[in-house]
Amino acid sequence: MGTIECLNNAIDYIENHLDSTLDIDEIATAAFSSRYHFQRMFHALTGFTLAEYIRNRRLTLAAEELSSKDCKIIDIAYKYGYESPDAFTKAFQRLHGITPSALKKGDARRKAFSKLSFQISIKGAFEIIYRIVDLKEFKVFGVDFITTSVNDACYKEIPEFCEKIWVDGTHSKMNQFLGFPTMNMLHGIHYDFEENGRRKYMMGWEVPGKDVPKEFKILEIPELTWAVFESKGKMPQNLAIEDVWRRIYSEWFPSSVYEQAEGPCMEKYDWDDEQYENYTCEVWIPIIRK
Repeated sequence: MGTIECLNNAIDYIENHLDSTLDIDEIATAAFSSRYHFQRMFHALTGFTLAEYIRNRRLTLAAEELSSKDCKIIDIAYKYGYESPDAFTKAFQRLHGITPSALKKGDARRKAFSKLSFQISIKGAFEIIYRIVDLKEFKVFGVDFITTSVNDACYKEIPEFCEKIWVDGTHSKMNQFLGFPTMNMLHGIHYDFEENGRRKYMMGWEVPGKDVPKEFKILEIPELTWAVFESKGKMPQNLAIEDVWRRIYSEWFPSSVYEQAEGPCMEKYDWDDEQYENYTCEVWIPIIRK
């Protein structure tokens, strides 16, 4: 069974269990995937987390029932997994902009969050350059923060964090400790992924053979096999590297014999000129065979 077929199989499983308890492990099993890989793939391809999709689908069906059937709000709340009518009402209003009681009173507008259907698109205009690398365990050091936004982290929170450590001198201090030029671009490391889509992000480098200043955090990375994807581009670098991430999940993973393994993901940069306009970026993702 192909990746796209497996994803649609998982969507069908979700649809058949929206009015009962849904277990992420069982959803991933329906996709013939690990829990970890399925959640990463789902978020990368859709832009929202699995929990968001399930919640919005349930609230869509709840709105349909409230507007077309003679049913009680409390019954619909419990049917779709809410512990109380109040919790249901708050979630319902966040999505639809109206309360369940207002919907029952008249022909009010509400939002419809349709069932997903994955389809494969064969483009083939540009090749994906990658290599497979086996690395023993190693350590990185740097400064980090926890993202609070699922969809704006790469476009807003992470660039703001990077700008902050450039301005306050932290970036230069790490390069000075490493013996690198001031403008050397450090690695970006995504780790401790949460099921709600948030994660930690560190700017740092491999620990050298000397004691790291206590002001920096040290992260231990276990022995892993990595898929390393390369792309060349111009500033701003976040646009090009986001395209690399998109193509990995939409083109490479669906056609490969690998799935994402648990562990950090890394972004590495190498500048090609003194003006820092042209650069090579690499995305490192830990993998295992399916």
